Amino acid sequence: GTPMTTAHYGFGQYYEGCINSPISQEYLNLYREVITNYPVDVMYFDGPHQGMAYRHRFCHCRYCQEKYVKARGKKVPLQDRTTTLEDEIEYRNWMVDDVLIPFMRSVKEMIRQVRDVPTIFNDNELLEWRMWAKRVFPVLDGFMFEAAETPEEKLFNLKLGQSTGKVVWTYVGNHTLYNMEHVKSLGTGPWYSYPLESQELLMDGVTAIVAGTGMVYWGLSRFFYQPNAPDAYESGRHVREIFTFVRKYRPLLASVKTIPPVGILVGSQTIDWYQGKEFDRNTYSNCYLGAFQLLKENSYDAEPFLDHQMTAESLAPYKLVYVPNAVCLSRLQCAALTKYVEDGGTLIATHLTSVADEYGRPRQDFGLAQLFGARLKSLEPVELPELYLRDVSSGELIPQDPQVVLLEAEEGTTLLAETYDRGRNRVLGPALLARRQGKGQVFYMGSNLEAIYEETRIASLRAFFSTLFKPILDKWRTYEVDFHPGLMPQLMVSANSLLLHLLANTGNKRKKLRLREQYLPIHDIKARIRIPQGRLVKSVSLLRSGNSINWALRDNWMEMVVPRVLIHEVVSVELN
Repeated sequence: GTPMTTAHYGFGQYYEGCINSPISQEYLNLYREVITNYPVDVMYFDGPHQGMAYRHRFCHCRYCQEKYVKARGKKVPLQDRTTTLEDEIEYRNWMVDDVLIPFMRSVKEMIRQVRDVPTIFNDNELLEWRMWAKRVFPVLDGFMFEAAETPEEKLFNLKLGQSTGKVVWTYVGNHTLYNMEHVKSLGTGPWYSYPLESQELLMDGVTAIVAGTGMVYWGLSRFFYQPNAPDAYESGRHVREIFTFVRKYRPLLASVKTIPPVGILVGSQTIDWYQGKEFDRNTYSNCYLGAFQLLKENSYDAEPFLDHQMTAESLAPYKLVYVPNAVCLSRLQCAALTKYVEDGGTLIATHLTSVADEYGRPRQDFGLAQLFGARLKSLEPVELPELYLRDVSSGELIPQDPQVVLLEAEEGTTLLAETYDRGRNRVLGPALLARRQGKGQVFYMGSNLEAIYEETRIASLRAFFSTLFKPILDKWRTYEVDFHPGLMPQLMVSANSLLLHLLANTGNKRKKLRLREQYLPIHDIKARIRIPQGRLVKSVSLLRSGNSINWALRDNWMEMVVPRVLIHEVVSVELN
């Protein structure tokens, strides 16, 4: 019953404007004024939100009430104990499908009528909990990606945005936030006008280059006057270095793209709707980020994609589809994954994948039970200390996820590993199952083992997953780089060029200091790149350092040692 208000950078409180109210016409008037009177290149919307600080709350203004009663014959749900899951589903679908999407479509059409420029918005929200804007992107032309805590997370999110088929660009910049441990109000903490004094801007820009996205400089200093020219500050020099590099190699960087053999299914429906007792949506990202890291650190490129965009046709190009704990999958999505396997694909699925429908309604068993060759003994996993994954052929013990699913294997399923409770000297049941169906194969793992890797980087887990990936992907391998902590490779190709990016996230950031990160170089990195059959190598160079490099060709593999990588290096191979 109280107005929704949002703090504006700590300088005041502003009332939210409801797009079901007459203020929506004022929005359109403002957009028309801008697009008519100013030579803008892009119309960007930092949302769109229905409420900002209150963006997860339902608006109960009289305009919303009137429209919802007309559309659904009932009042807007109260978001209290009386509100059922079905009430929540119905209201959120109405708000997105009947309100936000039509409004943004009208905004885009009005803009195009005045000037033919793209309309884009912020894709940070694609994986946030129940964000209104996350389903609006098919209507608009592209994304701006804002910021992430780590380069790995930023690279992952940029690739996720690209998987939608939309144009993506990103900030090279900073929010100049420090820990603010003694400050109660977030809006009071940062200095909006003070430039960053470290190499983090270099890392931020390099991550965008590796992802193959566009870039624009952003800094909160735009709000205030800086007394000196940008090059007077370390941050300004780093920004200039990034854009100078991109300008120098623009035709080459624009010509290449990634051809990932692996797709990683990202459960945005799981984030929005699943409410299991042992499930924490705040740490769910460790599942898909861990899968991404395991593939990267075993020298395989992967493309994350959204669950609700998945079709049998979109899955077909991947040699492997990795489904890390995608709890909420619809019947049609389960059918698409099954068809992918039957047509010859390989699927790796983990933990609670498919135990609920797309809105979190629990099933009695896996929706993919027949494909997995497994049956659930309990809908909730168990948590126990001292669990190990035991390879049934070698007896080797590998640290297991302390949270595991209890299950039974069906006939015709091969047991590859079991969960061993070392503290009680007992076997809890299957841990890793393999099964063939149609022309393809599926591996099911009853734990979040990829999340454990994201949280620990245990070498034995990386080696274990390597033995799983290698038979599936080795004939499709296009490069191989020796493992170094923090090193992320990425291969990009065109008709006559191969670019092997080496991103070295080897900074000294500590929990106590969120800023002021400096990076150390990695020396003598062994790498090899597969040369396409029938092609000859014309030249090889290092684009960042500008140095030449020694290399040798053996059985269509170009082998080399990269002498030094500080933050970023690019091995450029030109082909005849």
